[in-house]
Amino acid sequence: MHKLLFCFIFFLSLQQAVAQNNQGAVFAGMSNASAAQKGVWSLNANPAGISGIKSPQIALNHAVHQLSNELSEQNLVFALPIGSRDFAGLSINRFGLSEYNDIKVGVGFAKKFGEALSIGLKGNFHQLSISNYGRSASFSLDLGANYQLSKEIGIGLYLHNPTVQNYSSKTLKTQLPSSLALGLAYEPSDKIVLSSTLVKDFDEKLDLKFGLTYHLLEVLSLRGGISAKPFQQSCGLGLKLKKFNVDMALANQYQLGYTPQFGLSYAF
Repeated sequence: MHKLLFCFIFFLSLQQAVAQNNQGAVFAGMSNASAAQKGVWSLNANPAGISGIKSPQIALNHAVHQLSNELSEQNLVFALPIGSRDFAGLSINRFGLSEYNDIKVGVGFAKKFGEALSIGLKGNFHQLSISNYGRSASFSLDLGANYQLSKEIGIGLYLHNPTVQNYSSKTLKTQLPSSLALGLAYEPSDKIVLSSTLVKDFDEKLDLKFGLTYHLLEVLSLRGGISAKPFQQSCGLGLKLKKFNVDMALANQYQLGYTPQFGLSYAF
């Protein structure tokens, strides 16, 4: 089983790099309909969204894939305001097992232009390691923008690896995913957040994602979401404990099965 698992992942890596961009349990519970959302996890969803934080925040996330307990994912994001209009962040993502490791480290910046517009930029370093096949590295850029049309409605635009960078190694001929995302967020009340994101991977079909967050209590939030191509579902919940947030999500990934995620964040 272990060798079969490795061969399966290696096959995926030959077709397209698994350049993981985990957006944390908060957004995973809404099927990652997150291009117009704001928060510390926006560093992996649309870097302009970190302009929504009010104090330094750090968050951790862990995911275990149904395919094997050894196949897991760990993520860390940290973001902080620099004055009233500038923001900076650091993200570290690791995906894989002992024979296969995909690591991504990113540094992002966002700036507010007035009260409505925010623009973000993120630079990423990628490293892919496969036993007996060597190691390869690459760099990519992410660009994003958020615009608040009104108090209730916001839109987001996100470009992931628009220059279509690839891994440089001759032995590991894999490419990094590239995509364009357009998102809409609607908050009709303090209790409900509705979001949608249209994603076009440069090599795949259009995918439409919908997400919902319902703040049932001051300390408890419920989340759900679906995506169209391929059809996937997700659900999650969040607990707010003073400066700590605990988030859990269960998402169905068509290649890796059901993936439970657990996240913990702290606002300084």
